[in-house]
Amino acid sequence: MRRLPLFRPVSTGLSLFAVLLAFGAAPATAQMQPPQDTTQVTFDEAVRTALDQNTNIKRAQAQARQSNVQVRSEWMDFAPNLSLNTDVSRRVGRNFSQVTGGFTTQSTDRFNLSGQSSITLFNGFENISSLREAREQAGADQTNLKRTRREVVFNVMDQFISLVESREIVRVRREQVTAQRQRLRQIEQFVEAGSRPESDLFTAEADLADAEQQLLQGKREREVTQTRLIQTLQLNPREAYDFRVPDLEGATLDSSRQELPALIDEAFQKRLDLRVAEAERRAAEQGVRSARSAYYPSLSLGGNYGTDWSSRGRLPDPNNPNEFITQSFSSQLENNRGGGISLSLSIPIFDRLQRSNQVEQAQVQAQDAEYALQDQRQEIALQVRQSYLDYRNAVQQLEAANKRLRAAERARTAAQERYELGSADIVELQNAIRDYVDAASQQVRARYELFFQQKRIDYNVGRLSPSAPLLGAPAKP
Repeated sequence: MRRLPLFRPVSTGLSLFAVLLAFGAAPATAQMQPPQDTTQVTFDEAVRTALDQNTNIKRAQAQARQSNVQVRSEWMDFAPNLSLNTDVSRRVGRNFSQVTGGFTTQSTDRFNLSGQSSITLFNGFENISSLREAREQAGADQTNLKRTRREVVFNVMDQFISLVESREIVRVRREQVTAQRQRLRQIEQFVEAGSRPESDLFTAEADLADAEQQLLQGKREREVTQTRLIQTLQLNPREAYDFRVPDLEGATLDSSRQELPALIDEAFQKRLDLRVAEAERRAAEQGVRSARSAYYPSLSLGGNYGTDWSSRGRLPDPNNPNEFITQSFSSQLENNRGGGISLSLSIPIFDRLQRSNQVEQAQVQAQDAEYALQDQRQEIALQVRQSYLDYRNAVQQLEAANKRLRAAERARTAAQERYELGSADIVELQNAIRDYVDAASQQVRARYELFFQQKRIDYNVGRLSPSAPLLGAPAKP
């Protein structure tokens, strides 16, 4: 399998182009040392920080916890309920006494203690369907959490690659400013010697000012990229950070990847968002079964047991039937114990079409979930297709950029020699230099675009892992 180097040497005789290709080779001279109070952040640290602090991941974690709670709730529907009730009351005024069988005007204190329990024996399989629906939704939310983690890692990777690219652009333009200053001093010598008109000096000064402006613009783009990375990592904007980008020198990528149909099939097997859509569809199907359970009768078993006490609780005196003996608190609780058991059957006959409406709504939701699954499969296939085509285009763009840079380097060298010999004017040299700088910048962008497009294929296919390094080999199918 042919390998395409990201860093392909074009010429060894020019310092500017050597600097372009020596990314990461001389950090001490090419980059300013960060202040001592600057926090250094590597790529692996950035990934860990994003996984810990990103709000999208936190929301996905909260949703997963909520789904797990719902599953536990559905499991508890199979268990009996149990309640213990007690109350203390006092009745005043005229009231009926169950003890004497007549009315009395004396106040009466009462105490009651009872317990009830019931269990559903059959409810049309509603509890089973609801449990399955909750479990499918919980699985979907757990998978969505994994997908969100991968998405955050991909965003961090994308922004790190953009940061590397922006730093390389700044390096190219800084070298160009240095070269323009040297050229200005050379032209000043030519003008003082009378071999060149003074207008060439003005043109060189304008070229230097333009190069300095391009350098400032490159630095601004670099700062914007770092600000986006700070936002993704949820870092403190008040502090200063030095993002230590990975060394991509010598990195190679496959120029001949799998064919498009194989990539799409692999994506259908590995993409987590597709699994989420499939789980949500299964959950919606269980929702339809749960709604249909309302057409079935329900059967439940219940029981209760308790006792009570009354301040007027008395029993007939066995020695004198016309007299009553007041019972103690403990004896009343002992004598008044009682309970019962019941079996309840409920048969639905007519509920003003509420069941039909619920079933129809559940069917609509299930159909929407099926449509969402179809749309997700189509979107995944299109994403893989687009990333595959973008990668092939990036390969061609890098090859074309390398050819253009080699040609621009030779043209600039020839124009410089003709200008020094007096056979070319400043305009020709100026055009050759600008074309070379533009070609060098485009070559930098092209090689990092190729690297990004390869990572994008891995992400769209589902190979990207949050634990894999930036330069780690993609997972094998």
